[in-house]
Amino acid sequence: MADDVQRVYVASVVEEGGNSLALGCFSSEETAWQVLRTFLKKSDQMLLISSTVVVWDIDVIGEDGVNVLSTMECKDCPVCGRRTFWMDLENFSALCHGNACAAWVEESTLEPGIIDCGWPPVRFLKQAKDIDEAFSELFKLGDKMKAISQVDTLGENEPQEMLEEFEKQVALDSN
Repeated sequence: MADDVQRVYVASVVEEGGNSLALGCFSSEETAWQVLRTFLKKSDQMLLISSTVVVWDIDVIGEDGVNVLSTMECKDCPVCGRRTFWMDLENFSALCHGNACAAWVEESTLEPGIIDCGWPPVRFLKQAKDIDEAFSELFKLGDKMKAISQVDTLGENEPQEMLEEFEKQVALDSN
């Protein structure tokens, strides 16, 4: 048969307690990735720690029959704060799969040694000299977004009161 499947692609996730959830066995890599990405959008609703996509060759015995295409770890997103930030440490890249976020970090394909990061909703794009600096930039952006959202919920006089309280504390600390 010309349609015989020679390889299968398996997407899975691991929960915090070590329980593994298989998301399916597929005849194409593209389908496995689509299913995994769709599932990762809901990762803030579960306690997930990692995910994998592996390819199995049919009728091959032993470990020669399996190849891990990607292993990703789940972290809290530096921008939105939800547990939807998935990092592929082998091919260094990271992407928040949370709705309306999509913060990302990856090695530059044009400039070796440079790390690119961004946040599409505000067209934020930054280049950094290392991973720590890239994450620092995303955390700063996340802090600004959280501060803005908190200011919107404050009462009419609260910002001025907070400023006065801060100035009093600074004056006390300097004495």
